[in-house]
Amino acid sequence: MRLFNAKRIIGKLTLTAVVALSAMGIYSCSDVWNEQHPGTYYVNSGNTLATFLEDHPTGQFSDFVYILKKAGIWGEMKSYGEHTCFAPTNEAVQEYLQERYDEAIAAGKPEIANQFACLDSLPLIVVDSIAKTHLCTATFYCSDMSGDGAFPTPNMLDRYLTYMSYAETIWSAAGDTFKLKLAFRVNQQSKIIEDDDSVQNGVVQIIDKVLRPSNKFLPGLLKENPKAQRFYEALISTGLKDSLEAFQDDRYPGVSYDSTLVKFQQTGKAITYTTSVETDNGVFPEKRQFKFTMFVIPDSVLETLGVTDLASFRAYAETQYPEGAGLPDESRESSLNKFLSYHILPVYLTWDQLNTSQPDLIVNRKHLDELDVEDFYETMLPHSIMRISTPYKKESYSNPAQITESEKYGIFINRKGTLKDEDNLIPGIQIHQVVKSEDKTSSITSDALNGCYYYINEPLIYNAETRKALKVRMRIMSATLSPDFINSGARGRLRVSDKDRYTVGFLPGFCKNVECTPETEYWVRYRDANFGTIYGDEMTIKNVYDITFRLPPVPNNGTYEIRIWNNSMSSNPSACDRGVAQFYFRGKGAEWEPCGIPVDLRLSNKSPLIGWVKFGDLKDEDEIQMNEKAMRNLGYMRAPDIYKDLHKDDTNCHRKIITTQYMRADGDYYLRLRQILEAGVIPFSFIEIVPKDVYAGDEPEDRH
Repeated sequence: MRLFNAKRIIGKLTLTAVVALSAMGIYSCSDVWNEQHPGTYYVNSGNTLATFLEDHPTGQFSDFVYILKKAGIWGEMKSYGEHTCFAPTNEAVQEYLQERYDEAIAAGKPEIANQFACLDSLPLIVVDSIAKTHLCTATFYCSDMSGDGAFPTPNMLDRYLTYMSYAETIWSAAGDTFKLKLAFRVNQQSKIIEDDDSVQNGVVQIIDKVLRPSNKFLPGLLKENPKAQRFYEALISTGLKDSLEAFQDDRYPGVSYDSTLVKFQQTGKAITYTTSVETDNGVFPEKRQFKFTMFVIPDSVLETLGVTDLASFRAYAETQYPEGAGLPDESRESSLNKFLSYHILPVYLTWDQLNTSQPDLIVNRKHLDELDVEDFYETMLPHSIMRISTPYKKESYSNPAQITESEKYGIFINRKGTLKDEDNLIPGIQIHQVVKSEDKTSSITSDALNGCYYYINEPLIYNAETRKALKVRMRIMSATLSPDFINSGARGRLRVSDKDRYTVGFLPGFCKNVECTPETEYWVRYRDANFGTIYGDEMTIKNVYDITFRLPPVPNNGTYEIRIWNNSMSSNPSACDRGVAQFYFRGKGAEWEPCGIPVDLRLSNKSPLIGWVKFGDLKDEDEIQMNEKAMRNLGYMRAPDIYKDLHKDDTNCHRKIITTQYMRADGDYYLRLRQILEAGVIPFSFIEIVPKDVYAGDEPEDRH
């Protein structure tokens, strides 16, 4: 029988030793240890995951091999394809068994404890869970990662694993010199102790603890956090707990296996997605899932607001939403229900997906101190919107080789203003990761089966003050228009190599906020630093399309201008497949209203129908403003000036003003795009919904 080993206590060097040695002059920063780090000593040539694990010279993976064989997936470790294997050592497996055994004994469940007495007694369901938790059907290399985030492809249990980076001190054998190495933890629990061991069918990341992702839904995970019990009790009382326990839409019929991402990752073959200049692999989501992000106010913060129990929580919510006072908590119109609903998004946003965070895209920004990286999300409070933004220090990018966490000011909700104009800044509410200790280890995790949660130190209230802060140009990325674009994993993948070059398509009826005819194709593409887009986001609509988007809600009653991004590809006539589209607008229950005449999406900016003049041909600011006014009179605007000369003088890229409409904060509005030629393509990066106070205010709208 495979018994677990006794626990061992391992001493650790601390930074105190570093300081002491520095004071004694024993080392210098230039005297760097040149020995090869242990993480690179085992290089594979032609080996598979199976041979790496089974024939490793240290023999330290025999327990994990036993688990993989018992789970019946050992054959995959020998097969072709791409895999990342987070391989726990024997010591890690034995420690896991001991922990589970002790937990069951402490809970008074000896029958459960006996299941963890040895590997042979583990139930098959546990073995299967352990094996699939540690395997992903895509390759992830530490050398490609920085900061904190989530691996872009879920594991074999369809769960996303997260990573957190930190600086690890590596001492020389003599103990007199050191170097710093970027190290990683997976799911905040397991340290990668040997990284990037390449094999023929993937890569191995050796970890020091067995991964234990929660199998609970988001409310169940919150229940385990002793620091957030008031918020959890309110979720139960309002019935929102039940809404947050959804995971998979069983009504979705699915697609054939040959069209799924799983098939592509295992075989490298998929259906073909073709543009006028490129051919990519096209895949479809195998499942439709419901996921959430929750912003939780810890009990300690609520206590400062006088909230100590459910009754006082309800009373506080009634001061913020008095129109819902006295209604049952379960009512969507009750004060407490409204309060909590504005703290929940129907999308799963890992830390690096709250905003575009890829250095390849951000370092090219021209106005880092004048415009935040941002996006807008609809919340679970009906007809409400949330702005999430990340301000950066412009001076941090004089040498933009890499963006580090320390260079960020943080991520904020409903922030308004810029670092450059701090006098008029509405700072917003900062988002905090639940775990952020020095060594980034904790027994508390914020990632559940169907989402995650973050801490905030102030309540989010959708009131007049918030709506005032949201009276801004809303530039909504195309890949954010439906929560299904995010929850399916289609949004946010940066193309690093050809293995990332696949585009995600959707069948009619899959996506919330989207309706289309059977002939319509619509796809969310990967991000690419060379795309003629903003933040690399692009949705491509193809064929004889007729597609309708439900627009995000506006925060205030008023007149709004609606614009859409276009890249005409006019500079490459052989690739210009854009066609001609008719746009329509309507409110809920109203008739479709054509938005002017059909729009020729093939037009170059040089066309007299657009009226664009290159910046370099305009003598001064007065001429620039005159040209921009002339373009607006023709229904166009030049591309946003947020990248260094990437788009502002591009003859292909511009914004088309679709319509100007009076919109109510409690209304539902829809934008329809219909191709009127035999076939055509419209790739767009974003939709802008702009209040009149911005596009026709006392001060001209910024060009960013």
